[in-house]
Amino acid sequence: MSGFEIAVDPQFESIYNLVPKVKQVVTKPPMYVSRHNPLKPISHSTLKENAPNMGMLPTAAKADPCNFLKKPMKRSGELKPLKKFNRPKDVSKKPSVPRASDKPVMGLHTEKNFITANAVEAILAVPQVPQEKVADYLRKDDFGKVPAYLDEVKAEIKQENDLIDNFVAMQMKEYEEAPELCDEMDEAERRVLVEKLKTKWDAVNKKYQVLTMHTMFEGHRKEAKESYEKQMTAIEADLEKLTGHGPVMVAHV
Repeated sequence: MSGFEIAVDPQFESIYNLVPKVKQVVTKPPMYVSRHNPLKPISHSTLKENAPNMGMLPTAAKADPCNFLKKPMKRSGELKPLKKFNRPKDVSKKPSVPRASDKPVMGLHTEKNFITANAVEAILAVPQVPQEKVADYLRKDDFGKVPAYLDEVKAEIKQENDLIDNFVAMQMKEYEEAPELCDEMDEAERRVLVEKLKTKWDAVNKKYQVLTMHTMFEGHRKEAKESYEKQMTAIEADLEKLTGHGPVMVAHV
């Protein structure tokens, strides 16, 4: 039946018990035996016979207490005798340190005339080479004068200004020769126009200030802000022309 398993007790007789079992015989390989003598010392080895593993034994490194080192000796043996040092003849020795019992020689006098000796030494002395003098810029020939290159720069600037003045004079001469092209604006009319432009600028600026109180500039607000800025810029340019120096010329249309 599907879904069920039949448990078989191993104590009961089974058909598998009738099958003869083959006994497996395990054969071991022959044991390895080295052809070298393990008791024979290693040939061509730097290890000593009495210390084949990690150097000499601790007891072998101890010094003989009866054979201790003396002052002129080392472990390798006695020192060789020092060679005799011969000082060169041309090398003089330093004077010896004076003893405590030594006393300086007293009462020595000289017959040398130091005044005459100093005078003779000064007369026979070689004159010293004069040192190079440092340039004194306060005593130069061109001190306090305008450099030549500045005169050239001033001449170039004057030439450019003359060209500009000539060009402006020619332009003004054309307006004077053709008075029918433009007329000079009356001073009263100019003042009235200036006042009107200032009033208009104040009105546009008031609207601009109210608009700038908003934190967000989107859509029509952004366009209105840019329009007010353009209007104020144009009015300021007109005011600069009307309030400038010289007469205001009005051309005939």
